[in-house]
Amino acid sequence: MDSTLPDHGVDRAAELEALCRAKLDSSRGRLVDEPRYNPVAQLAFELSRDLEAGRITRADLDALALRLGQETFAARARALHDYVGPVDMAGNRASLRRVVERLLADGRRGFSGATPLARTQLGIVFTGHPTFLLSSVNRNKLARMAGGEDVAPPDALMAPDSPITLAVEHAAALSALDAAKTAIAEFARAAADVLRERRSSEWRSVAVGYAGLGTWIGYDLDGRTDIRWIDTFRFRLAEKDHQINRYLGEIARIAAKVETDTPTAQRLGELTARIERTRAWNAAILDAFRKDPLDRPALKDAADMLTVPHPDAATSVRPYIALIDIAIADAPQEVALDLVALRSEMLTLGFSAGEVHMRINSTQLHNAIRQHLDIEAEESISSRSMLERLATFIREAQPVSVNFGSVDIEQKTALRQFVLAAQILKHVDRDSTIRLLIAECEAPATVMAAVYFSRLFGVDDKLDVSPLFETPTALESASRFFDVLFGIEEYRQAVRRRGRLAIQTGFSDSGRFMGQITAALAIERLHGQLARAAERHKLTDVEVLIFDTHGESAGRGAHQGHFEDRAFYVMSPWARRQFESRGIALKHEISFQGGDGFTYFETPELALACITRLLEAEVAWRDQSANDPFYSNTTFSFDFFRRLASFHSKLLDDHSYHRALGSFAQGLLNETGSRKSRRQFDVSGGEVHQVRRIRAIPHNAILQQLGHPSTVIAGFGTALRGDEDRFIETFAKSDRLRRLTSHVVHMKRRSSIKALAAFSTLFDRAFWSTRPYAGAEPHLAEPCLFITQLLEEDDRAASLNELAVKLRLDAITLHRVLDLAGLELGKSVSDNRERLDMLQAVRLALLQHIILMAARVPKFSTRNDISREDIMELIFSLRISEAVALLRDAYPVNALNMEGYALAEPFTYPGDAPSNYAALTRTLIDPIEKTYKTILAIGTAIALECGAHG
Repeated sequence: MDSTLPDHGVDRAAELEALCRAKLDSSRGRLVDEPRYNPVAQLAFELSRDLEAGRITRADLDALALRLGQETFAARARALHDYVGPVDMAGNRASLRRVVERLLADGRRGFSGATPLARTQLGIVFTGHPTFLLSSVNRNKLARMAGGEDVAPPDALMAPDSPITLAVEHAAALSALDAAKTAIAEFARAAADVLRERRSSEWRSVAVGYAGLGTWIGYDLDGRTDIRWIDTFRFRLAEKDHQINRYLGEIARIAAKVETDTPTAQRLGELTARIERTRAWNAAILDAFRKDPLDRPALKDAADMLTVPHPDAATSVRPYIALIDIAIADAPQEVALDLVALRSEMLTLGFSAGEVHMRINSTQLHNAIRQHLDIEAEESISSRSMLERLATFIREAQPVSVNFGSVDIEQKTALRQFVLAAQILKHVDRDSTIRLLIAECEAPATVMAAVYFSRLFGVDDKLDVSPLFETPTALESASRFFDVLFGIEEYRQAVRRRGRLAIQTGFSDSGRFMGQITAALAIERLHGQLARAAERHKLTDVEVLIFDTHGESAGRGAHQGHFEDRAFYVMSPWARRQFESRGIALKHEISFQGGDGFTYFETPELALACITRLLEAEVAWRDQSANDPFYSNTTFSFDFFRRLASFHSKLLDDHSYHRALGSFAQGLLNETGSRKSRRQFDVSGGEVHQVRRIRAIPHNAILQQLGHPSTVIAGFGTALRGDEDRFIETFAKSDRLRRLTSHVVHMKRRSSIKALAAFSTLFDRAFWSTRPYAGAEPHLAEPCLFITQLLEEDDRAASLNELAVKLRLDAITLHRVLDLAGLELGKSVSDNRERLDMLQAVRLALLQHIILMAARVPKFSTRNDISREDIMELIFSLRISEAVALLRDAYPVNALNMEGYALAEPFTYPGDAPSNYAALTRTLIDPIEKTYKTILAIGTAIALECGAHG
């Protein structure tokens, strides 16, 4: 590649980008005659060759990476605008009115019950998954750009905030929750206004609770040991303080519209004074619990402040509601509409920023119940006799009383959560409810244990026990799970007392283990099984709550077409009809996860657009045909499901897949959350057996970074091989199959098996040994020889190439099927794919540069506990930060010297300049570290091109 760049007058990054584009275009022309040719690998090599020869510099590649990142950033903003659009606030307010009118009409037809606006039917949960890919500044820039503002793209390589603590995530969630509340208030105001225009007498008294909010940030203990009970309780007190301040702000805004010395102004003044006293009291309580250390005397003081009666204490918003009702009665029309919206928020949330979702896993619950059942660890908790014992425990449970000493001394995580829930409901907010999410729940006895503890600690009237169905085992056995659990009288009584039956499904681990399309179909089938089981066991008189937990990436259940596609992908119209046809009230919840999800609520325009699209989908599903052949042609749909699931099951056990994901690629990822997403493995190679332990988000993120999100794309072609005719026939008439297929098509357009295969060059002995052999790069002879020797027994290159072969075989059928369906992927390469190829090539060139620099590090002369070979294996595994730390330790810049030794005996050694490795640090160690930062920034840009992180 002729990459000689002018020194002056031309943007070097723009020039280099143009050269890269030209090279890729030229290289792709060779593929017909040379099918093994790899344009991405070739461009990476030529950039590497020019870099090592000094024809381009690291600064040039940094500038190119920044330029491509800025283009990606702008493209992501455009895609976000189109995805959630329109974003015009006036237009979305008009859309909300149409939703209200449709809900009222449907309510009259009996579709939504007697009060279609009052009952919460849509839930939005903000979760703290590690997807804080962008810094808070850049997240805000992206949202503003998506909203149509003229915003300059990032002027530096993109990286997350550092550190991303739980407190940072919690603050971000509160901000997103506030934006969502403001948008939901627009809906409540529109509902009251529509009723007013219809001259309904209800408009001043209507309670609009259709959309609710929740969060588990600060309450999720699944897989975490770093969150203490006091951390959780402080978060809850802080949320109460936050919500009180929000109410005060809303009242002040409304009061500004009211003339002074009027009855309405007087009542708002009384309301403000009362809430202010509560705010001051709660702030004092929060300060007391924030004392550090919170030893027993300090805890006694704080607890007594909270629990001893106080005239300004408040654990319910009901007294405020009464004052608002009085104010609404004779308030001016515009003011009354605002007060209706405020009252609706208070009734829905109480003193909560959002409903608390406490999250634990089944193991934590089993450890707690074993103590109460007095059983040995090896005894099966799932046996019939154990279920009967648990039913007896529930039936005979006598509620216990607890205090803050109870929670402080409790060592079992699960029990501590129940005690904490009791204290929150007693002393913080009596109006709120709490969700108990149980991860890895595969046995009905696990749910029964949670129901027992909820009775024991007196929270069963406010706490919803919600098992998570996410693993293949849980999804495949869900029907039997429901029949066993619902067949227990004590469980039926518990959900009837609560008035609700709750479950959670997950698109994360299910997509990782089964493939995303298979997971979506398995979850949809579970929806239907739940409706039928509720009918069989005569539980149609309780509300069914389904929390479908998904993320923003295609690999985690977010359809990338449009928001309606997203809504119908997660909860299909067919699934909704299973409940409606049986007369079962349904509440459906979705999630917005981490930084990616919070972006939708970063600005008022995006937040209103997002809420509007979700509410539109809540009424639009009824417009979809009920006669979808995907459901009636069960032979085809079941065969397709079975073959697709089989493909992913085999892929997950494939050695080449394990080597590709487990041996180096986690080093391509930034840390993107307070919950660690990266597990460390030994560098010995045993990590290939540990890929199942990689969490879902980094698992999907690795696939994005390698260029082929196989959990979404792979297997679709293989599942249809030999069955193309039935697919085409069903596809032509099935909305469900078309949406599933378009999900695959979207990510296929962003994938490149060539990019995946290009990574093999990093571990290819033939590549490294050939570079200096032809005489073109004689200056690389020594490092290339060393690299080649180190890779003698390494199988990563072969594994990557073998994986690429498997994926190509599947893709051949996929392309043929899509062509038959009229969904040609196109002969030309999109701008998106072009940028992805360039980003991959630049990153591979920089990775080669790091490997070559590390290979030039001299043998250690001052250490014997780690070798240069060990450092190189860390480099090959992309554990760059660890390698750099060891190199800095082995080659210190500030070596000890003889200063300070005022000794009479003369010396000539070690002289004035003892061992000092400043030059080595400057020329090798610092550049390795800096280059790795660019590599991680390129990973951010690639994730943006894919629509989200992981």
